[in-house]
Amino acid sequence: MKSWKVLIPIFLISLLFACATGPDKGTEQPVKLFAVEGDVLDSSAAELTLSVQIPNFPKTSDSFVADIANQVVRKSYLLEGTKITIEGHEGTIKEVRANQVIMTFESPLSLPVGRKVAVQVPKKIIAVVDFEVLGGNRKEKGRVVLEGLTSALIDTGQFIVVERTKLQPIMNEIQLSLSGMTKPGTDGLAGKLLSADLILTGTLTDLQEEWDINLRTLNVRTGQALSAVSIRTKLFKPSEMRDSGSWQENFEGDVLEPSWVVRMDSAGVKKNRKAKTPFSVSLDAMQGAEDSHHSLRIDFDFGGERDFFAIASNRKKRDLTLYHGAEFYVKGTEPLAGQFYLLTSQPENPSKMDQWTGFFTADKTWKRIRIPFNEMIVTSGWIKGGAQRMGAIPGDQVMRLNRVEGVQFGLGSSRNEGLSGSIWIDKIQFYSN
Repeated sequence: MKSWKVLIPIFLISLLFACATGPDKGTEQPVKLFAVEGDVLDSSAAELTLSVQIPNFPKTSDSFVADIANQVVRKSYLLEGTKITIEGHEGTIKEVRANQVIMTFESPLSLPVGRKVAVQVPKKIIAVVDFEVLGGNRKEKGRVVLEGLTSALIDTGQFIVVERTKLQPIMNEIQLSLSGMTKPGTDGLAGKLLSADLILTGTLTDLQEEWDINLRTLNVRTGQALSAVSIRTKLFKPSEMRDSGSWQENFEGDVLEPSWVVRMDSAGVKKNRKAKTPFSVSLDAMQGAEDSHHSLRIDFDFGGERDFFAIASNRKKRDLTLYHGAEFYVKGTEPLAGQFYLLTSQPENPSKMDQWTGFFTADKTWKRIRIPFNEMIVTSGWIKGGAQRMGAIPGDQVMRLNRVEGVQFGLGSSRNEGLSGSIWIDKIQFYSN
């Protein structure tokens, strides 16, 4: 019981000072230093005044979140209370006034006026908290922006980004480990939370056609509001428009939705290997899962010598950052090995893509399948030749759920050798719990 009484204050203090998930910064994650140039304006034994020019940082994309991330970097590059180093002398930033910075040093540092110096600045830890969405009924957009901005801040390379929104599951795990119900490891979880230097928070106001975005960065050491970012914009430029809905696809219409790629090679399937890759994709109006009366149908014939995949593709661009996985119902003419794919791209070059694969099996009766995104993989087949056959370049194997270029269902001849028949897909949705 004594250990609990000691740990509870630690948790409370950690929360007050913007703690979030991450390793101990004194051991597992060394602080990285950056440099900014400055001209000496005034120098004494204990203080140094510099005129500094904050460098411009390259943006990773043309989106508004990249613009916000760039502003956050520039406006928080030099923080009051931050430890810095100049020519081997350690000091502390005392005051920041526009582009003038006053620093104090424990050991004497005398430099001539006009001298150019390099100030080494540590990589800062920023905690991103939930944004409040005002007006309208599109509350999920706040989470979309939060996830996008978190990724953009990471991409700048200027911050160690921690997420307050992910803190509660970690706290639950720590309490579980301390309860004695789990096997103890070599190193306890308590005391391994990072304390942030900055907090980024703010509001998004829904104006229907546009959004007002007002953000603040707060210095955790001083409580001071360091900078404000205020813009009015459409959340997404036309070229970036992506569907962030959960996609309740029951195939109940008379035709497939236009984003589906329909392939009518049924004659080649029936006559066995008359088509180059004998498979077809169509709407089946005769059967569906549970209360549905329609489904997506893939007919295939793997009886030939050529290896190929029978695939149904949906080419709608999506932002799936709000979701944890995909759920659908599946049935086959016999037990079949199937695959579910997500195609994700890189912001700077959409031609660089990764095909993320999840595996499932279909039986003769309808069954529900759930595939968590974090369990999907990029197979060696995609890297060695699959991407090229689709006219793409293999990516960096980073799952960017905000850049989903397409969703696919299918099965391959190598895992279903010599088989022919059909597979049905129905009631597709994305889940977040």
